[in-house]
Amino acid sequence: MTENRRVVVLALLLLCIVWFEPSFILGATDASDTSALNIMFTSMNSPGQLSQWTASGGDPCGQNWRGVTCSGSRVTQIKLPSLGLSGTLGYTLDKLTSVTEFDLSNNNLGGDLPYQLPPNLERLNLANNQFTGSAQYSISLMAPLKYLNLAHNQLKQLAIDFTKLTSLSILDLSSNAITGSLPNSCSFLTSAKSIYLQNNQFSGTIDILATLPLENLNIANNRFTGWVPDSLKGINLQKDGNLFTSGPAPPPPPGTPPISKSPTPKSGNRETRSNGDSSSSSKDSNKSGIGAGGIAGIVISLIIVAAVIAFFLFKRKRSKRSSSSTDIEKTDSNINQPIVLASSEFHQENKSVQNPPLVETKKLDTSLSMNLRPPPAERHKSFDDDDSTMRKPIVAKKAAVVMS
Repeated sequence: MTENRRVVVLALLLLCIVWFEPSFILGATDASDTSALNIMFTSMNSPGQLSQWTASGGDPCGQNWRGVTCSGSRVTQIKLPSLGLSGTLGYTLDKLTSVTEFDLSNNNLGGDLPYQLPPNLERLNLANNQFTGSAQYSISLMAPLKYLNLAHNQLKQLAIDFTKLTSLSILDLSSNAITGSLPNSCSFLTSAKSIYLQNNQFSGTIDILATLPLENLNIANNRFTGWVPDSLKGINLQKDGNLFTSGPAPPPPPGTPPISKSPTPKSGNRETRSNGDSSSSSKDSNKSGIGAGGIAGIVISLIIVAAVIAFFLFKRKRSKRSSSSTDIEKTDSNINQPIVLASSEFHQENKSVQNPPLVETKKLDTSLSMNLRPPPAERHKSFDDDDSTMRKPIVAKKAAVVMS
């Protein structure tokens, strides 16, 4: 009897375990994740289509709640699209720190888009609902975010700062009622391939999108003004229904680097980039500007130097001519005057000139001590006797003057 009683007790215990499946025995889900899903379920008016969901307790991972995917004890994905869900999303979704994908698109959810959203999302899809208010700033802190779709709601403001969303590839804010201009932080969307902004009330220009590596851009039916940047004309662009100015865009202010791509150099050694990297183009423009100014400066400098050289050459030549003519005049004026020179002076002047081979030193000394005009009685005799002697020194004197 004792053994039979033990068997019966054990059988009853096993039956209770199988029948009741208490969550404290099979519970494998993190408590914070379970609590967040309980509040979410209540906020959505406890829809019956969400099997296994409960308003309190339960085990989302152990009981395989509909649309919930887990990794270990943490919830990693919540995908509940097109289930006719209504109500709101609750206020504790920020506790779902391991959730990377959150998709509740194509439902009837409404109210203000909650500020508390899973903080580490890679994909957020709340499209085709009835959310109001603004695209919350909390989305700005989702650094891993790659896909963001808030299209077809009733959002009126864009409070997102895109500075940290450098991994975002697809952004869809279409078919809302968002006003204002595009934030400057859009320039940080360096991974963006597709942006959809159609059917809103955006205003201002779209210049901030010019440097993005876009492949698809839809900005139709807004209030954008200005010009469409050239860098956006080569992509899949839809822009009808705006107030863009027709005709060519005006030139940028002086000193502003161009937004458009720089032309490919003929050498083919440098590549053009879609972000308008103006490093190579700015170097080329600097080279061309320096060349024009440098050429003008060089030409002016050469003209000045040539003028100075010509002036000094002309002055030197003129001084030579004046000095030579002065010496010749002095020589000619002294021909008819008595010449009395010391033998030492005569020899000093003749050092730079070769002595005539026929002149004798003795005769030169004798003739130099005499006047060129002897007394009348002896004039004929002197010229007959010393004709060669008296004329050759005079020729030598002229030669010496001219050759100096």
